[in-house]
Amino acid sequence: MAHPDNSAPAPHRRTEVSNLSFALIISIPVLVFLLIVVAYPLAYAFYLSFNEIRFFGGYSADWVGLTNYANVLYDPSFWSSLGRTLRFTVETVILTLAIGLGLALILKHLPPGWRWLRALIILPWAVSPYGAGIFFAYLGRGQTGIGTSVAAALGSDQTFNLISANFVMEYLALGAAWNMAPLVAFFLLANMLTTPPRLYDLAKIDQMSHFETFWHVTLPPLRFTIFVFSCITTVLAMKTFDYIFTETQGGPGSASAVLTYTLYKISFVNLDLGYGAAMSFFLLAVILGSTGILYFIWGRKEERQ
Repeated sequence: MAHPDNSAPAPHRRTEVSNLSFALIISIPVLVFLLIVVAYPLAYAFYLSFNEIRFFGGYSADWVGLTNYANVLYDPSFWSSLGRTLRFTVETVILTLAIGLGLALILKHLPPGWRWLRALIILPWAVSPYGAGIFFAYLGRGQTGIGTSVAAALGSDQTFNLISANFVMEYLALGAAWNMAPLVAFFLLANMLTTPPRLYDLAKIDQMSHFETFWHVTLPPLRFTIFVFSCITTVLAMKTFDYIFTETQGGPGSASAVLTYTLYKISFVNLDLGYGAAMSFFLLAVILGSTGILYFIWGRKEERQ
């Protein structure tokens, strides 16, 4: 009687990786990278904020404790720069979301022969903030600007300088919105195209107006996307530097000296690294506080729906 051969290897059993294990495998390299490029500079800046750094006569770091933080709170230039930062941020967020939503609505209703424009809508966002700053600097100047060109076309010899102290922040916000709105429009358009067409058919049956259709059918699925981009735009606007530096260099005077530009002057022009590091942590607190407020007022409400 033949005996079964028990020496044959057992079939290989496939092991499945859990979602948590897979997430850890994917995220560990990213966390290590962030630890190297973010955590170390952040920790070093935190160390600098408690010291008075001197370069004349040799490098020296003298421990001053919380003096730099206290000086920031009593510095009028900090509060004025913070006010300009909040003004620029609010205007940029409103313009970016409004322009992005408008572009998405236009692109959604394009005739079939013109839908290739959807691929080109992302081009302004591909322009670097540095390039956008140079572009809008030429558009806004009194001699070469678009305002003077329009006036000349209408037969007037008057110059219009859009980069003036009265409304330079609004002009900067418009340029920043031009740079960021296409990305918002791209994602809002993708979200709109996932809305079932039968909902619009039902709106027609109910004889809804165009505004009612937009408010009750188009807008509700977009609210979470709009919330996400309001947070992203808020962070990007608050930390904007290169765009403002190339367009106005904080001018005229200090009319557009937002907090990032003030930090640049303190840290890299005046070489007061300890004081600049302390001020940078106030900026970080403002960014985290603003996004936190947006989440608790708006984001939690969207998550519950």
